[in-house]
Amino acid sequence: MILAEPHAVELLRVDHNALMVGSRQLVGDANDGAFSPDGTLVAFVRDGDLWLGNSDGTGQRRLASTPKVLEWGPSWLPDGSAIVYSAQTPAGARQVRVFRLPTGPSQKLADGTAAAVSPQGKIAYVAGGKVVVAGKPWDAATAFSRIEDLAWSPDGSTLAYTATDEATGVSSTVVDDGVRQAFGPAGVGPTWSPDGSRIAFRTTKGLRSMAPDGTDVQPLGTGKAVDWKLVPTGNVVWPNLVQRPPSGLVTVRAGNGHWLLGFTSMVDNRGPGTLWIKGNRKPGAHVMQVRQILYLRSGGTRVDPQSGELHYVVAPPHYHWHMLGFVHAELRDAGDFALRVRDHKSGFCIADHYGTAIGVPHGPPRFLGNCAQFNPRATYVEEGASVGYTDRYPAFFHGQQLDISGLKSGRYWLVHIANEDFHLRELRYDDDAASVLIQLTWNGGTPHVSTLRSCLKARC
Repeated sequence: MILAEPHAVELLRVDHNALMVGSRQLVGDANDGAFSPDGTLVAFVRDGDLWLGNSDGTGQRRLASTPKVLEWGPSWLPDGSAIVYSAQTPAGARQVRVFRLPTGPSQKLADGTAAAVSPQGKIAYVAGGKVVVAGKPWDAATAFSRIEDLAWSPDGSTLAYTATDEATGVSSTVVDDGVRQAFGPAGVGPTWSPDGSRIAFRTTKGLRSMAPDGTDVQPLGTGKAVDWKLVPTGNVVWPNLVQRPPSGLVTVRAGNGHWLLGFTSMVDNRGPGTLWIKGNRKPGAHVMQVRQILYLRSGGTRVDPQSGELHYVVAPPHYHWHMLGFVHAELRDAGDFALRVRDHKSGFCIADHYGTAIGVPHGPPRFLGNCAQFNPRATYVEEGASVGYTDRYPAFFHGQQLDISGLKSGRYWLVHIANEDFHLRELRYDDDAASVLIQLTWNGGTPHVSTLRSCLKARC
């Protein structure tokens, strides 16, 4: 759902290895861009890995680091929940794979390449020199030695692709409905316009467009056609969550004889935008589905797709609807960074209680609700963090602890990670983790913990 936000038909293209919309650069050093179905995200390829970013170029993050696997050609499922792409293994095998958002996993769908998903969800790819759709050959595409760059028409009836004739070696831009073929000039990267009336592609003389029957070829300037979508043009004022290093470390003996390490967590919203979420629960549902509200510089707002869940949590003396996964804590070995202990925190009631964000002034607090305290039957909750405010939880508060009973003496990284599942949209994600290096020493069955170093990332 888009509110108070204009739209435009945008041609996403590559020019000098940068993703461009018109004359505006979205992402540098990138290829193979693809807008999400709602136009608010763009998937792309950098250094052989899949990346994701907001469609204004902010919030870039690597989906998975695969240094020995080459990835390319992202294409979105219609509901925006996953990205289908091509990959080549170290042994040279080519696969069609799907990456489930926001954090994976990646799964193999088939042996093949040049994957493309139609707006209706049909997956096409090339295997054995032929186009395959829904596991069956696309009958008309049989006379070419090489087929690349599959692209579906908006109505899902026709494919455009780059093909090389087996006998002559001549390449063409082919439009193929599975029965008949039309041929345009030699080119690569065909991309359909949103109304299906034009196909853009790259030639040796620059970017061109043509009618689906291969006629009316027109120049479009420089670059490579990548994607062509109706996208929101509102300029979002993104929030920016910044995780501070853990502090206030303390150890206590629990009732079951285990030893617990408690700590304070602090997450600043350093802006420039407000973090604002709304949770709604349908009758009979046990959880609330979260939607993030994003401010536009024009004064309007945009409602993002589902952004996580709120659960009613019983954590005496507090009983709230909590945002799960807002911050996670874990202990990792200082040597190999292997995970040793992970928290079981019940969640967060995000609010404007502490105007202490480092280096950022704040205005009056806006989010001072109690997250529907003592009301498990609530169907609506609103939470958030205004610019300049800090979400702070002290040691042992709602699960602010780790069980260290089974750990050996040694050095460990205590890591705090905000927005680990990437459900919340931000200006950037490289400041969502912070840590402290600790020395754990056991003396007569009692643990002693000292802080050796603080770090503004997972380790340093």
